[in-house]
Amino acid sequence: MSVSITNSGVSESPGDLFDAPEGSALIHACNSQGSWGAGIAKVFKLKLDQYPAAYRYYRSHCQTYRYGVTNHTILNLQAEDESTIKVRLPLGTALVIPPQQSDCKGGRKAHWIICLFTSRDYGKRVDSPDMIINSTHAALQDLKSQVNSLQNDIQGSQKPPPGELWSCRFNSGLFGVPWGKTRSLLDNVGLDLRVVYPADDTKEIDERKVS
Repeated sequence: MSVSITNSGVSESPGDLFDAPEGSALIHACNSQGSWGAGIAKVFKLKLDQYPAAYRYYRSHCQTYRYGVTNHTILNLQAEDESTIKVRLPLGTALVIPPQQSDCKGGRKAHWIICLFTSRDYGKRVDSPDMIINSTHAALQDLKSQVNSLQNDIQGSQKPPPGELWSCRFNSGLFGVPWGKTRSLLDNVGLDLRVVYPADDTKEIDERKVS
């Protein structure tokens, strides 16, 4: 039986992220190293025949910050005094990649790809769950600002803004963050978002209760 969870502007249901309709934005969590080598990012990479230009866009963006260190501050959500933490860009930001012309050939859907930089590294060097939550909060705020700007600039833009926002249960795979913690951030950011997950994945249904 299909289970659908809805709260505020966020809904969850079984499905395939890549079935999102034309013009939708596909959201996933990324590292800052320019690697789509694991998790849902690996699925994007395996679909390089579908999103090769988007991958090059992401990788080039990461390389921009690789040798020129630029820091910014994000909130430390674990601190009672709402102190800030200095982090290195692009961590704690969102990269909004418009549909790339070469990715839309052959009748392929025009998808926006949104990369949330929630961990500086990956594998054994992945950030701690608490740090990932801090970066996710900052990245979602940045995403909301960018989406609002794109929607408000319809008249001055030659391209339509992103349509529906679709995401996987990001951070909950190899980044090791309980889905409920990321879901709480989504509930509070104020975006209309559809979260899809594999039909056989029911382990996280009640995890929104995690504090």
